[in-house]
Amino acid sequence: MQKMLAMSMIALIIMLSIFIQIKGNDLAPIPSSAAPEPQSDNQFFLDPLTCIHDVKTIPKCMDAVLHFRFKQVTKKCCYVLLSLPESCFGVLFPIPYVYHLLLKAACKYHHYY
Repeated sequence: MQKMLAMSMIALIIMLSIFIQIKGNDLAPIPSSAAPEPQSDNQFFLDPLTCIHDVKTIPKCMDAVLHFRFKQVTKKCCYVLLSLPESCFGVLFPIPYVYHLLLKAACKYHHYY
């Protein structure tokens, strides 16, 4: 129970530290010289189904990670999720950097990865 509480506290601290880092004034208008250029038609767009194809083959993998139940994450789940491209991690998880960091720590703790 204490380990679960500790993992939850670590997750909350990491999420809080990410959210409080503010770079500049978010409400200021973007100068016209810094406006993003239109994306080309050849831009690669991720298909969410491609990202979750391998993950879906492992029962309860995504559910365990999404709900911070890292004791239920298996070796195969660790391997598949941590081998995904970063862009897929952003499709699968609401805060990809936090989930990636916590999953990597949990998998190393269990000597899976």
